[in-house]
Amino acid sequence: MDNIKFDIHLNVGKMFRTAKSNSLEMFYTGKEIADYCKFYKLTHIVCIYDEYEHLKELIDNAPDTKVYGVQWIVDLENQELDVGKEGWYGIKLHSHRGYRDSRLYDRTKPSRKATEEEWEKKPLSYGLDYADKYIKTVLDKLPKNSLVYMHTQGGATLKNRARPEHVFMLATEYRNLKFIMGHAGNYGGMTASMPSLRGGIPTEHIGQASKDRFRGPMQNYIDGHSAVLQAVSYANHTHNIFLDSSCYIDQKQLLSNTHKWAVGSDYPFGNNKRSTGQNANDETIHFDETHWKKSGYIWNYDKQVELFENIMDKYLVSSTHKHARYWIETDVDKLAIDCQRSWERTKDVWKHTKSVNRQKRKDENAS
Repeated sequence: MDNIKFDIHLNVGKMFRTAKSNSLEMFYTGKEIADYCKFYKLTHIVCIYDEYEHLKELIDNAPDTKVYGVQWIVDLENQELDVGKEGWYGIKLHSHRGYRDSRLYDRTKPSRKATEEEWEKKPLSYGLDYADKYIKTVLDKLPKNSLVYMHTQGGATLKNRARPEHVFMLATEYRNLKFIMGHAGNYGGMTASMPSLRGGIPTEHIGQASKDRFRGPMQNYIDGHSAVLQAVSYANHTHNIFLDSSCYIDQKQLLSNTHKWAVGSDYPFGNNKRSTGQNANDETIHFDETHWKKSGYIWNYDKQVELFENIMDKYLVSSTHKHARYWIETDVDKLAIDCQRSWERTKDVWKHTKSVNRQKRKDENAS
C-alpha cells in the first residue's frame, strides 16, 4: 500500500482527566473513532485506549485502517497488560492525566506512596513522574519491540518532569523498546506563541512574576523552540525514538530536520466543551461529521497536514507516513543498524572536515 495516511495520535474509550478542577473526562466509543478514521481516510493509526474492548470495537469497525493500539497505564504495578491481544502494540504513559489510589503511587509524595492518613485527605493521585523508578516497573514487563507512547508537556519550569530528556534517558536504557515522544516535546497551543513585540522587548527587572507581562510568554515561546529542537536531536541520534507532531505550533517547523516524525491529530482532544441542556453532565459534547468538516478544530487531521505543508516542503510532510510505518513495523535490531550507519556517516564527515581544516592551516603556515 503506497497511498498511506498515518495519524500517530488518536484516543478511544476513556480519556482521563487531570487533577485540575476544570479538567474534563471524555469517552468515545470505538465506532466513533472508526468513523473519524473513515472520514479522513486514515490507513494507519496509533490509538491510545483504556480498556481493550474499546480498542477491539475500533478495529472491528475500521477494517481499512491498520490500528496500532497502545494501552493507557495508570497503575504501574498491578494493571494487567494486554500483550498478545489483537491490535496491542504497547503502552501509553502520561505525566498529568490518569489516576489511581494514592496509596499505590503518588508522584507528589517523597515516598511516592500515600500513607493511610494522607489517602483519607486525597484518595486519588494523578499523572506520573518519568524520573521515578516506578516507571521501570512496567517497562521491565514489556516484550521486545513494544511501543511506549509518552506524553511530553512543554512549559518552562524546573518542575516539569515530562520533558524530552526524560524520554531520552529511558529510551537509551530500554533499547529493546520503541518510544513515541508525544507532542514532539511541547504540546503547543497559545502558550507557545511568540509574545507581543509591541513596544519592544522590555529590559527592566520586575521581581513579581504576576506583574511581568513579558516573562512568562517569553519563557514559554523560547522553551517551545528548545523542546522541539531537543526532541529532534534525540530522534536523530537514537534508533528507538519517534516523534508525534500534535499539535501544530510554528516551532515545529524544526521537525523538517528529521524524518522520524508523523502528523498526529490527538482526536478528540481540542476545543471540547461541557454538554448543555436538560441532560447536561460532566461529559463533553461528542464531535461528529458536522464538526469534522470544519477546519477550526486543532484535531482536524487534514488541517494539521496543511499547516505543516505551509511551513515546510510538502514532500517532507507526505513522506512521514511511510517513515512512521517503517519505524513501527521494523525490528529494533534493524533500526539500531540503521542508526549505527548514520553515526558512522557523521563520524566520516567530522573526520573529513578535520582533515581539510588541518591541511588548510598547514598550507597557510607554509605560505
